Amino acid sequence: MSERYCNDSIIGVEDAQELLLAHVSLLDAEKVALGASFGRILAQEVRSDIDISPFDNSAMDGFAVCHADFVAARPAPSREHPLELPIIGRLGAGSVFDGELTGGQALRIMTGAPLPRGADTVVKIEETEVIGESDECPEGTNVRFFTIPVLGEHVRPRGEEARKGEVLLHAGDRISPAAAGLLASTGNAEVLVYRRARVGIISSGSELVAISEIPGPGQIRNSNSYSLAAQVAEAGGEPVILPAITDTREAFIGALQAAVAQFDFIITSGGAAEGDFDFVTPAIRELGELFYNKVNMKPGKAQTFGIIGSVPIFGLPGNPAAAAVGFEVLVRPALRRMQGMRALKRPVTRAVLTTDIKKVPETRRFYLRARVERVTDGAGEGAAGVGAAAGTAAGANAGAAAGGGAASASAAGVGTAAGYRVTPAPNQSSALLGALNNANCLLVVPEGLKPLAAGDTVACLRLDMEEGVV
Repeated sequence: MSERYCNDSIIGVEDAQELLLAHVSLLDAEKVALGASFGRILAQEVRSDIDISPFDNSAMDGFAVCHADFVAARPAPSREHPLELPIIGRLGAGSVFDGELTGGQALRIMTGAPLPRGADTVVKIEETEVIGESDECPEGTNVRFFTIPVLGEHVRPRGEEARKGEVLLHAGDRISPAAAGLLASTGNAEVLVYRRARVGIISSGSELVAISEIPGPGQIRNSNSYSLAAQVAEAGGEPVILPAITDTREAFIGALQAAVAQFDFIITSGGAAEGDFDFVTPAIRELGELFYNKVNMKPGKAQTFGIIGSVPIFGLPGNPAAAAVGFEVLVRPALRRMQGMRALKRPVTRAVLTTDIKKVPETRRFYLRARVERVTDGAGEGAAGVGAAAGTAAGANAGAAAGGGAASASAAGVGTAAGYRVTPAPNQSSALLGALNNANCLLVVPEGLKPLAAGDTVACLRLDMEEGVV
């Protein structure tokens, strides 16, 4: 057992993020059916096994023709002097025309049908006049054209999407609806994807009762396990809610020993501080390696990270909002990395404060539950940007504070302040989930004592936008 930080040390948010990310490993890959792969992360390169499309085909319902017929027509086709050609048949998608289209002919063709040999252009049905349609001859006998089409118009060429052997998707790509279509087009009934992180969730507290029970004196329902499970699932993992444990050292050690044999990652809530009944830190010390147990953030200074065997253990505070914010800022990026996701940081929007924020006497970085909105009345126009040399108290530090590390504003997906305003929830108690439920961002107030004023520009970590969105 070793310990990176002593009990009275407090670690910065970026250092805490980096340590956690450095100690999680990419999970193994597994083959799953294509229909079960949506949203998963590819662990393989995917090449096309055929040309897509495998043949030239029509992009419109209309007539397959030879462009040379229009060029040679005298006079040029017009309303007064249309070019009239005989119709030699009709071709639908899934069928093939036997023979070759020669000069002076037209073939009625449907969208997706293969272009017949000899044809090089398709004219839309709406731009023609069909003559002689009947029950016996549904395609018509002749067709009139009134303009010269563009050569190759409305023809989807063979291999337009991809050529055989061409790389279509890369390892690390998320299987979106379009990617699923590409995988189906290339015959991938099964795909190799990174395994979902199996996450054990342990809530501690002698006061906790099941959610189906009516709490007695001094008791509360175990809500943290369920909010954290939802956060795990939203991050792509597979949450497993374990039985809540009492506030004893033996219960913590026993629960962690049992969990490390079953899970890829373990999250605890409660017992992460240094009170008489807080046993996360002692349990990790006894069983494995402790890296830190205090992070310079609010809510939730008591954030504990360690390793038991090869399994990361993260101890979140017991206060519901503090646990949820700690998960969002620290745990979520780690779970995404384990599952092969490349984008690890939520987008950041710069917005103009609608109210004053006082920090005295706290020097920690604040993550305030807030709501950012776009405005169209000019509010926020011309506000200073995050990281700008002439920025306000939320200036240069806010970009790094929100995005993590020294990443530039653009690399962290930072939006503009113009046209956005942000209002923090009036009650920022770490015990309440209501403010977080109504929030769409975490308003980042950098470390230090300097207050912020209405009109200042701040960074807002977007909870309503997925990582990788600009």
